Amino acid sequence: MLPKMIISAELKNLLDDAVHSELYASNLYKHLANQVQRLGYLGVQKFFLRESATELEHYQLHANFQNDVGTVAEVPAIEAMTESIKSLSDAMELAYDTEMELYNNYKKWYAKAASDPAVQQFLLQFIEFQRTSVGEYGDLLSRIQLVDQDKAGMLLIDQELGA
Repeated sequence: MLPKMIISAELKNLLDDAVHSELYASNLYKHLANQVQRLGYLGVQKFFLRESATELEHYQLHANFQNDVGTVAEVPAIEAMTESIKSLSDAMELAYDTEMELYNNYKKWYAKAASDPAVQQFLLQFIEFQRTSVGEYGDLLSRIQLVDQDKAGMLLIDQELGA
């Protein structure tokens, strides 16, 4: 006998949307790692590879939760990454926008899950993850703007992010 799904089909679809978003972000960060490597930012490359791994950890939290509620997380096809990154600022702005979109989506998904406190409780941790990420990326963008494309300053930021 298979376990019974103890969440609604609507909430299952919502959670699958979140799975897609986490896998998309993981792929995006791999793409950004490749793009900044090409620009010579090897520290930032390491940073984005760590970010990609973190997004996969978030995906796994979703897969485990869906298993716990008697269903299986869908593993969707992920769109190809085509953004051409010409600067460290481009990469960080795209990452910031992605984290902000995830933050807003998690708040929306949390509100839609009001009928199920277990799903809401699960989603709440992601709101905190995203709030923290938005803040960190905002700080990085501020630091990049402070050095105003000064090569020495940009390389210092690169070195710090690679540590």
